Amino acid sequence: PEDLRRGERSKYYATVRVNEASLKEWHLGIYFDLRPFTFWEAFFSLMVTFGVCILLCIASACFSKDADRLVLTPVENMIAKVETIRENPLAATKVADEEFHREEVSRARTKKLRESKNILNIMKDLMLCKGSAGPAELMETVILEKTIIKLGSLLALGFGEAGSQIIEHNMNGVDSACVDAMIEGTRVECIIGATRIRNFGTATEVLQGKVMTFVNQIAEIVHGVVDEFHGYASKNNGDFFMMIWRKSANHDGVVLSKLADMSMLAFARILGAVHRSPVLAAYRGHPGLQQRLGKNCRVHLSSGLHYGWAIEGAVGSEFKIDASYLSPNVSIAETVERATKIYGVSILVAESVVKVCSPEIAAKCRLIDRVLVTGSVSPMELYSIDLDYMSLTVESSPPMHINWTARQRFRVRQFLETEKKNKLREDEKMVRFFEKNSEIAAMRYRYTLEFIHVFNMGYQNYSQGEWQVAQRLLTRTRTMLGVVDGPSLALLQFMEHQPTPFEAPKVWQGVRELSHAMLQ
Repeated sequence: PEDLRRGERSKYYATVRVNEASLKEWHLGIYFDLRPFTFWEAFFSLMVTFGVCILLCIASACFSKDADRLVLTPVENMIAKVETIRENPLAATKVADEEFHREEVSRARTKKLRESKNILNIMKDLMLCKGSAGPAELMETVILEKTIIKLGSLLALGFGEAGSQIIEHNMNGVDSACVDAMIEGTRVECIIGATRIRNFGTATEVLQGKVMTFVNQIAEIVHGVVDEFHGYASKNNGDFFMMIWRKSANHDGVVLSKLADMSMLAFARILGAVHRSPVLAAYRGHPGLQQRLGKNCRVHLSSGLHYGWAIEGAVGSEFKIDASYLSPNVSIAETVERATKIYGVSILVAESVVKVCSPEIAAKCRLIDRVLVTGSVSPMELYSIDLDYMSLTVESSPPMHINWTARQRFRVRQFLETEKKNKLREDEKMVRFFEKNSEIAAMRYRYTLEFIHVFNMGYQNYSQGEWQVAQRLLTRTRTMLGVVDGPSLALLQFMEHQPTPFEAPKVWQGVRELSHAMLQ
């Protein structure tokens, strides 16, 4: 018995009235072996300990899962979205679309689970005391995450391409909460487009409070088409819109040529869309506009394009800033747009854009003059994209009654984004879009090949100083189209208003100076 541990044996002995010395000398004892009992007791103790460990692990996993789902994962998502906006501020709208896509997938999965509930799932819900769940309350972390996405989207809309550097600079400076919007500008190469609403002052006086709706309806067309052709809306100033096609550092000559093609095609598309829009056509019947502008009044835009460098950055102070582009080339683009009134055309393209565009698109332009404008150190040629907007009819197709829900807008944005990406493919030629567009084809139908040849001969004689011959040819092209040709009339008037009508000055070099007074 002494070989057994104390826990494995039990000793019993008789208690008789003897003294302690005699009891220690000898006594009768009975030992019981308890090893079978201690074995099972130890086994069950181990099982209890193992079960408690399993329960603790399960409870810890459940707690960790809830912590990840409710706290850690939303925080990580917020950090990831901030990092995305920090790297590319203009990607905030794409982040919003991706978040909406995830929400739609989650809603569809939840709806499918509800519809596919069987008896086992129902019994399981009853056993777990799960009732019919109402609309789930949004967690604070989810609200913060959605707020970050909305703020990023508003920043992208408010600052645009020119303000992306401002957002990136302040998002990267995490050592301080102060905002430093006045950062140094960046020199960029870009195609600058200027578009102006004609007779805007009169429209403002007549429409009064509705003029904001009027401008926004036009801006929706202008900005939508420009974005479709990889441009950016830079400035909105009442009647004036400035658009930018920016050349990135990794863009080669082929991409720049395509950007130039897309800028010219975009302005042609804008002109057609404005005169085909039934919404804008409703202003033709406005009594106040008819009284001030005549019964044939209509919404009309004039546009100018120029290519050159510009300083991209913030203009203003710590109280208010505007992200914009500053350069003499911006002023030249505005001057080119203002020159459309002199030449009676809707779209003028500077020589700088025609030089970088593709030969196929350049062939669609007509050289109408060589001028010297304020801000330019050397003369430049002006080209017109011949488009007769009076040949267009208002779109008569019935309006589509679409419930523009968030889902519909998401699908449309995804479709437009796909179409936009396809335009940058190498096998996509912008001249194909130019020639196959029905609106552009209708506006160019009046301009025959004979007219172009006669005008080119007249312009060459005008440029070389043979103004008598130029007068005869340009007088012919002035009415050759059935309507007055603006460039022909402008050149004839310029030659007529010289000291000696239709006789070139002795210092004539084929360059006409467009003064500020003439542009006004």
